[in-house]
Amino acid sequence: MQSRLKAATGALALAGCVALAMTGASVSSAASPLGAAKKATGKPIVFGMINLEAGPVTFPEIRQAAQAGISYVNNYRGGLHGRPIKLLTCTTDGQPATSARCANQLADKGVVAMLGAADTGASGSYPVYNRKKLSVIGGLPFTPVESNAKNGAIFLSVSVGDNAAVTAYAAKKLGAKSMAILQASDNQGKYSGSIIANVAKNLGLKTTQIDVTSGAPDQSAPAAAAAGYDIAFVETPGSCPPVIKALRSTGFKGKIIGLDNCASPPAIAATGSVINGFWFAQPYYDIDANKPDARLGAAILAKYAPKNIALDTLALAGLSEVMNLQQVSTTIPASKLTSAGILAAIKDGKVHPNFMGHPYQCTGKMVPAQSASCDKWELIKAVQGGKVVTLNAPWTVGANYYKP
Repeated sequence: MQSRLKAATGALALAGCVALAMTGASVSSAASPLGAAKKATGKPIVFGMINLEAGPVTFPEIRQAAQAGISYVNNYRGGLHGRPIKLLTCTTDGQPATSARCANQLADKGVVAMLGAADTGASGSYPVYNRKKLSVIGGLPFTPVESNAKNGAIFLSVSVGDNAAVTAYAAKKLGAKSMAILQASDNQGKYSGSIIANVAKNLGLKTTQIDVTSGAPDQSAPAAAAAGYDIAFVETPGSCPPVIKALRSTGFKGKIIGLDNCASPPAIAATGSVINGFWFAQPYYDIDANKPDARLGAAILAKYAPKNIALDTLALAGLSEVMNLQQVSTTIPASKLTSAGILAAIKDGKVHPNFMGHPYQCTGKMVPAQSASCDKWELIKAVQGGKVVTLNAPWTVGANYYKP
């Protein structure tokens, strides 16, 4: 996706709209999708964020993209009712004790609410949020804790929504009858693998679950165990390239599907041509899609994000949650910019715009086993010729095949 950001911004320059680069170069507001500058002033409104950035699998991109969105909102949209947003962050290693410590530290600093991120130690942080009456806006539904938190509102569905959608695509469009699920051997990997297996069985697929040790240089043993299956589902966020290459080197003849970060530009480069024909689901438009949100998102990331940001679902989730927060703030008075007030505006049961995604609606029943998720819609994409293409123009849903 990072290469597509450069292509998209280059196309804008050729069209005479705006020249953008991932260097943070200045942009003319008269011609840019960013619009006219409107700088926030006054006392900042402070939010917190806990993100997984230590250990074998890390996701700094969600924090980086959220901060880029905050910079844009503060400089071009007047912040929240004229007040700039300030983000206080704490990094975790996925352990509940670390997340609990982070949550207490941020709560003691007087944050208004939390911006969600990738916190696989949520069982430690959410008890703190509950005691401190802090809402969580956005983030990723990785574990059952944040997926069903009453004080949370999540603008997408991963673990269930994306995995179910691409599994349904494999069964209905690719003609699969059997699936080998190569899952990370940690608790998070096994949880996601169990969701995929549930969906696959409900679609009539014969399944097997194969543990993969993240970071291991030789993945030939788990890859060989997938032999004979129609589909290999790669659910290994820290080891996509070696697993996909091992599948092909050990003679796997079926089709390969999996997580969207397996198709990030660095992953495609590391995997090589064997990734062509890889399918996945994603809850966002491509950054180079011919849509206003995508053009604006490209401009924001080009101006404010690090040059080497990994542009995957997590990054777009970080940007989207900030843009959704700013949008919903325009529907409530300044006096309602509280943890409870913001959450109530988001969870009013109405349909709201979802930046770069399908409109969201917080009903508590959108996604099975993820009552905090307010959107279940996905786009099916594939790697073709080393590039990602969107296969279905309409949004699709697979979450209904998950029966917890």
